[in-house]
Amino acid sequence: MSQPQPHTDRTGGRVPARLRYRRGLCAAMVALLAGMLVFSLVTDGSAFTHTAWIVGLFLWLLLWGALRSLTRAVAERPAEVLDERERATRNRVGFIGYQFAVGSGMAVVLMLVAFQNDEAVLDRAPGVLTTLMLAAASLPTVILGWAPPDDELDDGED
Repeated sequence: MSQPQPHTDRTGGRVPARLRYRRGLCAAMVALLAGMLVFSLVTDGSAFTHTAWIVGLFLWLLLWGALRSLTRAVAERPAEVLDERERATRNRVGFIGYQFAVGSGMAVVLMLVAFQNDEAVLDRAPGVLTTLMLAAASLPTVILGWAPPDDELDDGED
């Protein structure tokens, strides 16, 4: 069995450089948010008082801004100028982000109820909630950034 060549997809087709760049940013965003969440859960006291979490927040802003500029064609155009597929994609990822935000908020509420007498958990909750809301805010952009653009989808249709 031969190994796939670098910069090719599962079918052997070449992956464009701009898609590799966007997917790299998406992977970096996911890794950063996972690290921030773990840090918020294990740190002593509030994550807001630790330099590492604040640096993570600034890195999140940079990554989110870069991804947002790369997905602007679908994410920020008025619905009237989007075609049906673009509108459906934007609505779908927005709903996924909403579901993630609600689920994350409920997880934090359950954590607070279950550990209401534990001072350390109460100190960590704001950092955990903030990190999860950052993840919810960026999830639609990450999904749009990972998906191939419509023009690359159209190239395969004959």
